[in-house]
Amino acid sequence: MAVGASPIRWAGTPAIIVALVLAAGVLHASEYGVGTYRPGQVDLFAGTLPPPGGVLIKQYFLFQDGSLTAQPNNAPVRVHTHTITYTDATLMIYTTPWRILGANWGMSAITQTRIADQTLRVTATGGPTSTQHSTVGGFGDLIVSPLMLNWNLAKFHLVSALMFYAPTGSYDRSRIVDNGLNRWAVEPDFGFTWLDQETGRHASLFAGYTVNAENPSTHYVSGQEFHADFVLAQHLPHGLVAGVAGYAVQQTTPDSGSGAALGAFKGRVLALGPLAGIAVPILKIPISFSFKYEFEFAAQNRSTGNELWLTASLRF
Repeated sequence: MAVGASPIRWAGTPAIIVALVLAAGVLHASEYGVGTYRPGQVDLFAGTLPPPGGVLIKQYFLFQDGSLTAQPNNAPVRVHTHTITYTDATLMIYTTPWRILGANWGMSAITQTRIADQTLRVTATGGPTSTQHSTVGGFGDLIVSPLMLNWNLAKFHLVSALMFYAPTGSYDRSRIVDNGLNRWAVEPDFGFTWLDQETGRHASLFAGYTVNAENPSTHYVSGQEFHADFVLAQHLPHGLVAGVAGYAVQQTTPDSGSGAALGAFKGRVLALGPLAGIAVPILKIPISFSFKYEFEFAAQNRSTGNELWLTASLRF
């Protein structure tokens, strides 16, 4: 895909070296081509919490294979990145015995570890290709929500939440790929679930709006983003479920800050794919397993590819 940028004068080899350094983080919308919220993270039962005093634990495994190709305007270079990422994340939600505005009050935290492998190639027009390769592993950024409110109204279930992203993941601005984004963020979220117990029909939506702070190492401010995860599913006998899941991401404000040297980009992406799951009792504890494979499309100014999600969840 072509990425627009502000006019820049380029003059041979020194410019190519500069482009190689900058390309790792500023040739696309949202620094490093990655939004703060990981789209696709929420699907089934997005509008529910455990009952008061209960705990929900979800273990996610995510495999991503993404790439981005960009060529800034007036620049005699073309940049291509290919990234493979393995993420293991744990979500824990605890619903307190207290109520606020008639809703159950819950709290949550997400911890994650990642292994990321990225290859960066910069090709000069009519010239050679420079290549960098990096593999990193370690803890990712921490996500916490001190306030989650849940209302249950017959077939309708609602959750509102306030999420905070803390830059706890390992980060080094000299690397082309990192486990952390090195930026704080805050995000109001809304989850909705409609479930007909008689027919087994299920619809869930989880939407949020992310406001990013500046990365102090690069002085890059990623734009604000709207995201929505959704699923339409049918619950079947013997604990089976089948459906379609997807997500949409639209950046609503451009990137800014002195580090956004090549332009004020906005990013977007859509995804869609099959979802299947099963609930089975293990040691008398019902555990749900789900699988989904999502295909990204209609991407603009951000890394895009396909991803595999495997999730196990239990309530007690």
